[in-house]
Amino acid sequence: MTMFRAFLAPLAAALLLVVSGCSSTAPTTTAARPSFYDDLARPGARVDQQKMTEIISQYRVSNGGQPLALDPELSRIAQQYAENMARSDKMSHALNPYGTLLKRLRDGGYAYLTAGENIAAGPRTIANVFSEWRASPRHDAGMKDPEMTVMGIGAAYNPDSKYKVFWCLIVARPKPPEMQAAVSGPFAAQ
Repeated sequence: MTMFRAFLAPLAAALLLVVSGCSSTAPTTTAARPSFYDDLARPGARVDQQKMTEIISQYRVSNGGQPLALDPELSRIAQQYAENMARSDKMSHALNPYGTLLKRLRDGGYAYLTAGENIAAGPRTIANVFSEWRASPRHDAGMKDPEMTVMGIGAAYNPDSKYKVFWCLIVARPKPPEMQAAVSGPFAAQ
């Protein structure tokens, strides 16, 4: 029996070492959550403009259309308007004193041939707002409009609003440079 114990003790210790080696203390990595699901109802949250452009472009292509390019100037105008809606806690295509989309584009110095916008209040993620726009015939038509070639997107958070997150998507076909008349004379920019 003593011989058996002498053999069993080292065997048990070796087995313990093997078993403990199987459990890893290295940190496990989990796949990063796609920005498509990022909750924007928090301070400092920003919409992933590239991801939204990719999603809308894939949707257009799957419906026989062409992809859109992200236009930083349209995104700036869209972001400003989303912030204005959030600040006023109202969703409107013609919020005072900012006016309609066409006025906002003109005031922002954006030269376009045609333009449209989708707005929303309440969806907290890209996935939610995209689903809502896709389910609405008018918003869906705006995202798939074959005349449009570029887009800009903005989202803003208001913690005191029942909606929390306000969205503005602008789609457009910009004027080609040769159609943008140079202003000269007394009204030219200095």
